[in-house]
Amino acid sequence: MKRKILTAIVLVVLLTGCAALSGTDPVEEAVPSSTPVLPAATPVSTPSATDTPVPTPAPPTGTPTATPVPPTPTPTPTATPAPPPPAPSPTPGLQGRFVFQVGSGGDIYVVNADGTDLRRLTQGMDPSWSPDGIQVVFARWAEPWGIYAINADGSNERLLFSSSVARSPVFSPDGSQLAFHFTTEGRHPAWRFWIDGFGWYYIERGYKQTEWHLGVLNLADGRLHEPYCDNLSFSPTWTVDGERLVYDGEQGLMISEANGANNVPFADNPHDHLPVMSPDGTQVAIQHWQHDHWEVFATGADGVGRWPLTGSSALLERRPNNVSPAWSPDGKHIAFLSDRSGEWEFYVMDADGSNQRQILANVTEALTVWYEGGNERVVSWTR
Repeated sequence: MKRKILTAIVLVVLLTGCAALSGTDPVEEAVPSSTPVLPAATPVSTPSATDTPVPTPAPPTGTPTATPVPPTPTPTPTATPAPPPPAPSPTPGLQGRFVFQVGSGGDIYVVNADGTDLRRLTQGMDPSWSPDGIQVVFARWAEPWGIYAINADGSNERLLFSSSVARSPVFSPDGSQLAFHFTTEGRHPAWRFWIDGFGWYYIERGYKQTEWHLGVLNLADGRLHEPYCDNLSFSPTWTVDGERLVYDGEQGLMISEANGANNVPFADNPHDHLPVMSPDGTQVAIQHWQHDHWEVFATGADGVGRWPLTGSSALLERRPNNVSPAWSPDGKHIAFLSDRSGEWEFYVMDADGSNQRQILANVTEALTVWYEGGNERVVSWTR
């Protein structure tokens, strides 16, 4: 027991000496180790007047921040067709109305002479105005075949004369009759031969042949009269008195009484076709075959004298065709069809052939017109 007390005293003395040597307060040492010890405060130095302050970053100024804008979608480029070229403007200055066919058996149109108010009328060939401009007469080679009339507004189309093949109808000056040509059957002329000492002998041929005759239709009662004419007779036109018909015969132009038996030569050139009498009865416009192309000629009311109204240089590789003359209502101009540009187009000239110029350009831009070389009447002119 004494030994244990002595040992404890020695330990206390040793511990006290160690504490004195380290300078540590023995009371602080006795603080349990589980108590946290706070760190000593770090002294902050206060800047003097000579110290340079450390610059503090300034807050951002009022510069607006760009708000992102969604991109505008770029449209996909598409091929835009080029606009069509402007249609040629109508032809000013001309008075009246035209009726014309685009081709034999094709559509028939009416249009003002200045190119305005183009309207489809019907279908057929060889259209021609009535003297009062109220009706159009034409032929149709489709069932039912024949000669027809229709009002200028497109109403009241009606069959006037039934024929398997009829062409070129035209009103008489007073509008009471129609002249045209059509096919009929006739007998072949007899063979004629000379026997010396006996004279001429004739042998009749019994079979029939197809002939083209003139017909005159009375519109009041529908009665048909056939004037005396050649076996091949085409394209009649009336004299201004309504008494006679100038037509395209076998050996040139002929003239016949419309309701009689007289039939005599009018002009003896076999290349003259499609005669058209002027409104005043002083001239006849003619479609003439000149070597290898068509030209428009004129002759006097009695068939005496003839002169060209259209023409071109003989040095051209291809000489243009000028066909289907049509007089203006006042007789001062002639409309016709020409392919001088390479396409069939309408032209007009003064009655003496001067001042030739294209007309209805806007019409032929919209419609294709063609000519078949069958002496067809393409155009007719009224007031």
